Amino acid sequence: MENIEPKIEFRQVRDFSQTINDSFTFIKQNFKNLIRPMLYICGFFIIATMASSVMQQLKTVRLLGLAKASTTKTYSTEFSSYVFGVEYVLLILFSVLTVGAIYLVTYCYIKLYKDRHNSPPSAEEVWLAFKRNALRYFIAMILLSILSVIGFLFCLIPGFYLLPIVTLALPIMVMEEKGIADSFSRSMELLKDNWWKTFGLILISGLIAYFSMGILGLPGALLNIFALFLEDSPNLVLAGSIFSSLLTGISQIIYILPAIVSALWYYSLSEEKDGLGLFERIENFGSNERNDQNDWPKEEY
Repeated sequence: MENIEPKIEFRQVRDFSQTINDSFTFIKQNFKNLIRPMLYICGFFIIATMASSVMQQLKTVRLLGLAKASTTKTYSTEFSSYVFGVEYVLLILFSVLTVGAIYLVTYCYIKLYKDRHNSPPSAEEVWLAFKRNALRYFIAMILLSILSVIGFLFCLIPGFYLLPIVTLALPIMVMEEKGIADSFSRSMELLKDNWWKTFGLILISGLIAYFSMGILGLPGALLNIFALFLEDSPNLVLAGSIFSSLLTGISQIIYILPAIVSALWYYSLSEEKDGLGLFERIENFGSNERNDQNDWPKEEY
């Protein structure tokens, strides 16, 4: 007889390892249903990231070739255009938008999944939720990211302090439908006495995602390195750039993991603080009991 894993209970106090394990369980149970709206909504951003990555890599190859044959003055001019060029700006822009969109789609899916009593939402439902939250979410993401960068510029410590607050504020904005300021305040409230655990969880999930993306992108990187050592091989360079960019785009889907980790950790801290999970279970139990009673066949006399 096949063992069926129980569905994830969101409002539940979890420790460090339970949060990571439940995140992988949620991915295992919902990957097909989650990947459909993910590709539908984030597909444009992923393709745009791939295209800008190809342009940037080809420019890098051109710069390396120029370094061998040109003067220092010419190389300095080309290097400045490489760092501040359109290709680089587009790559950064689309990469940030892609990651933000992946996180937002994941949060919208989880909220709808929970509201539907652990039933997967359709791609259309996720899209409607995405549109409803997109503007304030991306504005908040930009503002909070700028705040974190400013914090890192001041001796790193303020940046590290703000990182868990910013990371938790984004799922709060979607799950509780709060504004930017209220989400930030709510995040600070939940993180009281939980800052170190939250920081460690962010670090571990980020490292898992980073190394997973590195392993996935390794074949493309090796092909690019091999192409650079061959003279007069533009076709191989182009193939390496396209292949590497394709793997980079695909690997961004791995950001689903830290997004789910942050969402489950939010529910854990929220349950620890508010204790609403018990009331929800009682309410759902009463609802299910009424439905079961209504399912009894009518008596005939």
